[in-house]
Amino acid sequence: MLTRDRAVEAEARLRAKNQLTLPEPIADALDAQVDDVLVFETVPDVPGTARVRLVPRRFAGALTGLYGTTDEVKAFLREEHEAWGD
Repeated sequence: MLTRDRAVEAEARLRAKNQLTLPEPIADALDAQVDDVLVFETVPDVPGTARVRLVPRRFAGALTGLYGTTDEVKAFLREEHEAWGD
């Protein structure tokens, strides 16, 4: 049952190795499917809070190679970060 017109709340207990099971009401509300990716982002203005975004599996790898290989992108980012200084 999709629930997009109201907030859905559910609990999940963090297990060993930082694992948790996505509660069914949340998975349903997000329309999450096997192999979808969930992106967690902390909210600095609200300590103890994180946003969760669903990246549907059909998007996975859609832009692979657009900006070069993974190693090339990592090297570029390292150089950019070093240029920022301390």
